[in-house]
Amino acid sequence: MNIPLLKACDIPNREESSHPYVIHSLKDIVREGLYIPKSPHRHSFYQILYIKRGKGAHTVDFHDVPISDDMIFFLSPGQVHDLHFSEEAPEGILVNFRERFLNDFLAHKNFVDSLPIFSKNGGLCYRHITSCKSDIETAFSKIWIAETSDIAFREEFIATMLLEIILMVSIRTQEENPEFSPVALPQLVLHFEELIEKYYHEFHLPRFYADYLAVSPNYLNSVCRNATEKTAGEMIRSRIILEAKRLLVNSGMDISQIAYELGFEDLSYFTKFFKAAAGMTPKQFRKSLHM
Repeated sequence: MNIPLLKACDIPNREESSHPYVIHSLKDIVREGLYIPKSPHRHSFYQILYIKRGKGAHTVDFHDVPISDDMIFFLSPGQVHDLHFSEEAPEGILVNFRERFLNDFLAHKNFVDSLPIFSKNGGLCYRHITSCKSDIETAFSKIWIAETSDIAFREEFIATMLLEIILMVSIRTQEENPEFSPVALPQLVLHFEELIEKYYHEFHLPRFYADYLAVSPNYLNSVCRNATEKTAGEMIRSRIILEAKRLLVNSGMDISQIAYELGFEDLSYFTKFFKAAAGMTPKQFRKSLHM
C-alpha cells in the first residue's frame, strides 16, 4: 500500500502552485472523483472538511471515525487518513490551506499549531457542531460566495471567515464534544510536547528533554504523569510509534530504512520497541494493512 504525500493545495494537479488555499464543494469533488484519493494518503498542508450532510467513515492516524451530519474534521500536515462516503452526494465544503495563510495574516508565526483543534501527534481531530451549526453554515456560505466572486481583499476576507469558524468550533462546541474538553496543561508539558515534535527522530530518552528544559528527569516525569497520566517516556514513545505506523504504510521505505529514519541504528531493537507498543512487529503491522 503506497501512501502518497500530497504537496499542493489543489491536489493533485498544481504541485508548484504558490496559492495559499483552495476551496471545493464536497458534493462536486465526490461526484467528479476529484481531489479525494481512494486510498490512504498524507498532506503537506492543513485541511478543514465540513460535512453538512453525509454518511461514511474517516480513518485518521489509524482511528476510525464514523461520519455523520454536522461534523468538521481538522487535519494537520503528515496525518495519514482515508475518507469514504457511503452516500453518493454528501454536502459540505473542503478547505485546504498552507500554514502561512493564517499565520501571515495574523502575524503570528505558530498560530495554527497553537489551536486545540489541530493535532500532529495523533490526537482526535473532529468536532460535532450542532450547537453552532447556523453560524458556521453562514460563515462557510460567505467563504463560498467570496471564493466564487471577484471581490476586493478576497484572501483577507476568507482568512477572516476561516478564523471565525475555527474559533467558534474551539470555543462553542465543548458541551457536545466532552472528549475534547480543554485541559490546562502546565507550560512545562506544553514545551515538552513541542520539543518532542521537533526532536523525536533523534532523541528517545527523557534526559535529553529534561536537560533542554533545565529540570531533572524525575521532575519532568512527575509533572507529565500528573498532567497527562503518561510518563515523559511514554509520551516520547507514543510519538515515535505513531510516526513508525505512518511510515510503515508507505511501501516506498523498507523497515530498516524506517528504523534509521526514526533514529534506531539496530533493526532488531526497533522491532522489539515497536512490538512492545503496538502488540505486533512492524512487518506484521504492515501486512495487516493489506487485509
